[in-house]
Amino acid sequence: MLWQAEQLSKISAALDAARGGQPTVLGVLGEPGMGKTSLLREIAARSSGFNVLQADGRESAYREPFDLLRQFGVHDDLIDSGNFRDPLVATQGLRYLVDALSPSGPVLILVDDLQWADQESVESLYWLVHRAYGDRLLMVLGSRPEGPAGTDAWRRLVQQASRGPVLSLTGLSFEQATAAVLAVDPGAAPDDVRRLWDHCARSPFHLDSLLRQYGFAELAAMRYLPAPGELAARTKTELAHSAPAVVSLVHASAVLGYSWQPLPRLASVGQVDDPAGAREALVQAGLLVARTPDMTSPLRTSHTLARAAIYQSIPYARRRQLHLRAAEQAGNVMESLEHRVAAADHYDDALAAELEQAARASHAAGDFRQAGQMARWASELTDDAALRNRRWLDAGVDMILARDVGWVRQQLPAIQSAPDLARRAVVQGLMLGVEKRWLDAWATCTSVSDTVLDQADSVVRYRLLVLTAWSMICAGRDLEELARRLTRAADEPAPDRALIGNEIFARGMLSLRRRDMATLDKTVNSIPARSSDTPLQLTYKLAWRGSVHAFWGDAPAAEADLAEVTTRIRTGVGDNSDGIYNGLLAFARWQNGAWNLADAEMRIALDHVVEQPHPMLRAIVPMLHAARGDFDQADKELRQAADVLQVMPWREPVHLYVISYVARLHAGADPGAQQTGLQQLRAVFGDSILTVPGFTGALWIFHLAIAAIWAGELDRAGELIGQGESQPHPPRWLEWVLAWARGLVAESAGAIERARLQLDAAVAGFTDDLPLYRAHVLADHARVAASQDDLAAARRSLEAAGQLYRILGAVPYLVRLNETAGSAESGSLAEMDVLSALSDRERDVATLLVSGLTYAQIARDLYVTRATVGFHTGRIYAKTGVTSRAELIDLVRSGTPGPRN
Repeated sequence: MLWQAEQLSKISAALDAARGGQPTVLGVLGEPGMGKTSLLREIAARSSGFNVLQADGRESAYREPFDLLRQFGVHDDLIDSGNFRDPLVATQGLRYLVDALSPSGPVLILVDDLQWADQESVESLYWLVHRAYGDRLLMVLGSRPEGPAGTDAWRRLVQQASRGPVLSLTGLSFEQATAAVLAVDPGAAPDDVRRLWDHCARSPFHLDSLLRQYGFAELAAMRYLPAPGELAARTKTELAHSAPAVVSLVHASAVLGYSWQPLPRLASVGQVDDPAGAREALVQAGLLVARTPDMTSPLRTSHTLARAAIYQSIPYARRRQLHLRAAEQAGNVMESLEHRVAAADHYDDALAAELEQAARASHAAGDFRQAGQMARWASELTDDAALRNRRWLDAGVDMILARDVGWVRQQLPAIQSAPDLARRAVVQGLMLGVEKRWLDAWATCTSVSDTVLDQADSVVRYRLLVLTAWSMICAGRDLEELARRLTRAADEPAPDRALIGNEIFARGMLSLRRRDMATLDKTVNSIPARSSDTPLQLTYKLAWRGSVHAFWGDAPAAEADLAEVTTRIRTGVGDNSDGIYNGLLAFARWQNGAWNLADAEMRIALDHVVEQPHPMLRAIVPMLHAARGDFDQADKELRQAADVLQVMPWREPVHLYVISYVARLHAGADPGAQQTGLQQLRAVFGDSILTVPGFTGALWIFHLAIAAIWAGELDRAGELIGQGESQPHPPRWLEWVLAWARGLVAESAGAIERARLQLDAAVAGFTDDLPLYRAHVLADHARVAASQDDLAAARRSLEAAGQLYRILGAVPYLVRLNETAGSAESGSLAEMDVLSALSDRERDVATLLVSGLTYAQIARDLYVTRATVGFHTGRIYAKTGVTSRAELIDLVRSGTPGPRN
């Protein structure tokens, strides 16, 4: 096929860019028959020196997760079927493959029929190119334009491709059509060529198929040209004159789908005695194509349109027979069931029951995508309407758990009128949870009466009870009703493994809010003290314990637990739950003073987001921006978090919001804003914001006390300080932080001597926790000491505070401190933060370089390739003026021991 000069120019430019270390995505979009597959072959032929990875989307009702990655040769625990794998995590297997191939040449990833690819692989491809810098990588994506079945993952990847070169195939130009006709008939008249070109609507596939069947001279003599829409009929006529072995072989290929199949498989399904001869005839006729030139190469039909035409030409009885034979010889249960379903010509309750049992087994194994597809098939083959509806709703549950929410969204109008009220509420509640609409989820789940709940089967009851309890936690609802739901869920004989994590967290939250120390300690102490000793199957308990430590302000313990959890997630163990654990790890590291690591972890958390950011992430992000002086971004994030939490007052994210809000006011040092801060919190959350419910952690209480001090509500601040003293499992820093708070209360009351005594006690009681807050104490101590004319003590405290602020990179505090001290160092950001010139990703890499990780470890932790790490490292060295890792470490640490930045 002849290609336009502009198309070839874009291809050459993309290949050259990839050779030069610029990761490139080339989109090839077009309707069926417009030449996408041929153009991909042309690109492969022009990619001299590239390592080529090829895969094809498969037209099938069931798309196995990570099928494309397996076609590339990625065989790793990260993509094994079974428990759900986050595509961002699973992409590591593909990155390892790219890293392994790159030393021998650039890498070309060719994907044809992307519109049929499984959602997980499409997301993995997106993450590969989205986070790639400096890789010698070209990704070429052949796809039809968006249709009704387009997924969010497909749209995101195609949008990524649209930022680079895109080849939109609209068919043959007249010049291309003329060249194709002249190649078979040099004497073709231009008018006859134009007539044929118009008739084929520019489709190279239709033009080629007509020329193959009739020849140009015969076509030119026809009064009426055959319609391309008659392809199936013409294919049937053509095959009618072929040998039986040829027909059987091509029929077998069509029944097995538009996928590469070995010749022995085709021969077995088609029962062909002379497959080699039939293969040769079909390849010569252009009905089958071989993947490689050798005789052992897999085969498939020449085009999706050809496959559809051949399939439609097969008599129904024969088609059914071939499907049943394919089912007998299938390599796995899912493939066998798919062919048996395709062979079904009436309701088949026995097969439907078998499918339902298989769906339950897949659900129990954590393979929710497969379970959902089996349940859908079971529904379609079920005669009884009520049972059909039940199985259809069960399919919806599994599709949501597989995060294939597109299909469920399409079914929502019908789901809303489903007669099975309990199952309907489960599907709707799960969907609302995915969308972070927990208040609506609570209303939906509680709309089911106890009578209806009693009549449901145990699995449905358990699901509905846990979903109700979880939504009540998120929506801040009645504790007694929450406890009742959880007690009843525990008594169900058939709990759903997929929701056990939700049940555990809901129980933990309930024990916190009810001050049930016995239950809380039992949960926390049910796993080994050392995080890495926790069995893999109890990772969800480790995540819970780490979360509790983060809320309570025990940052070292939180970091130990949550770092282990996120490491396990990176290696394919467990679900990242919308990035929550990365986000809470970022919070713990922020407390510990490892701000660059916290920023990197939060960026990873936000990359894991499904639909909308989790309220906990929304509440944590502002404190990261505020401490560095990015007030505009902090204020924007605070407004967005307040909008969400105002209508859905989930207590724990609200507490995190308070910490972020007070930290922002403290960093901004605007007395007017500080004075009205508590009033603003009341306006958003009501007077209940000042109520300390359950075991909430001293860190939140302390920040609320600071807001009360600013507002002049000193009695209220004193009450809060007293409540902070009564929290269980007090963190090591509690005594000096509360002494600090008491000192600020005394200062506000005009009792300067008492304030000095408290602040002296705070400084004397320092632990190595909370470096930012130690700097704050020292700054306040300097102010009070100066007011007493103790200038030597004030100077010592100012110097110590400045050193901590500088190590942390707490620019707004350092600027203010230097201005207060009359220092000449209050200049530029670059003088205070040696990494200020770096991009976010460069800062992340620099942070891990300084921490001593290898390129491979950095690539693993940041979900990038080693080449991307190398690319960023070069830019880091150039921007900071260093030439080695050792010089970078010296620059960052400035010769002063400090926290792990």
